[in-house]
Amino acid sequence: MQSISNLAGAAMRIYDKTIHDQVFSKNVLWSNILRNVAHEIGAVQTDATSTPNGAKVLTVHYLRNVASAAGSETLTLPTAGNQGYLQSIIPMKFNFHQVGLTDVALQASKRSKEFLVNALESEYKGAREDMQRQLSRQGYGTGTGVICQVNGVGSSPTFDLDTPMVGKNPTDYFEVGNAVMFDSTVVTATTEVWTNIASITDDDTFVVTTGTGVADNDYVFLAHKAAGAPSVANRAAEVMGLKGLIDDSTNLTTLQGISRSSYIWWKAYVDDSTSQRSLTDSLLHTTYLEALKKGNVKYALSSFDVFSAYGQLLTPDRRYTNVDTELKGGFKGVLFNGIPIVPDFDCPYDELYFIDPSTLSVEDLGDMSFIDDDGNILYRSSTSPSFNATLSYYGNLAISAPNKNSSLRDVVK
Repeated sequence: MQSISNLAGAAMRIYDKTIHDQVFSKNVLWSNILRNVAHEIGAVQTDATSTPNGAKVLTVHYLRNVASAAGSETLTLPTAGNQGYLQSIIPMKFNFHQVGLTDVALQASKRSKEFLVNALESEYKGAREDMQRQLSRQGYGTGTGVICQVNGVGSSPTFDLDTPMVGKNPTDYFEVGNAVMFDSTVVTATTEVWTNIASITDDDTFVVTTGTGVADNDYVFLAHKAAGAPSVANRAAEVMGLKGLIDDSTNLTTLQGISRSSYIWWKAYVDDSTSQRSLTDSLLHTTYLEALKKGNVKYALSSFDVFSAYGQLLTPDRRYTNVDTELKGGFKGVLFNGIPIVPDFDCPYDELYFIDPSTLSVEDLGDMSFIDDDGNILYRSSTSPSFNATLSYYGNLAISAPNKNSSLRDVVK
């Protein structure tokens, strides 16, 4: 809850009138994906699987007419055939961000001579940026909600973290005060431990209020407080990301209701390894050409580590003219075979994706917005002189042809 005491740091006695933002908000992936190409549906039955309200359907053309033949002039004609289609079901994922302000803070913030920012406007803008930050992270994962894993428990309640789902540094995705949940399994509740982050000491270490019950290799999920205590986690509730969309069934065996073991065309080409290896021209070209066989690759997204490794491959005798190219949002990359390789903060640190953007879409039920069905964004608490607002976004990332994209994994500098 934003209060007058918290806002005191923004008073006019501060030397300048500019808020120096320390919050990371760049978002490459979502800025460069087409939007809403599927059809909305309600609750229906498709392939014996119940489809939730608000889900969307992509019709996938996967089979050609096989009724072809060549032969003599008296050839017996083949049995008539037809094109094959399947429906791909895209569930909507629901993201929320809650804003709270005391009435005292609202009234005080109206006096521009005393405060640098209008508290309400600042909270609204901040909530949007914070939600966009979460969506950017989710856009590279597998929808499980996993952030990372515990690396040993010898110093509990201080925990080292490893195996980040996305990005490079696990603590980039936590804030002091965040509720978190630990569990030994990804999908089902097994050994759940609920707690809060007390402090963050470095890129892969945090301290929680209680570490009792946490075990080595436990998965770490973001959670939130309900009725004052952390009790709800993001498990299986997040947007599907590139780790699942552009995959060969290593990370995700069934995508959008279609089994990758049953339909090979629902797999993307993935070049991975059981151990880390150096980035090479050969790895890049092989992975790129596999996507190019069927797709129209327009750019590649990578981590800053892989992007740096590619830059080191550019020997002095190569030409550097026109190496910078720009994607939507002003994001720049370095050319590879005529397409830009663009670094993204949230891309897994040892991965690179070749993208055919015509196959990817942002499917949502509307724009990110504050709930105001009753005509009011702010609603007053019934128990205290304060107000709340709820920012919501209902959507998911989807893919229509994974095999037109490819992924290079397990590469380092």
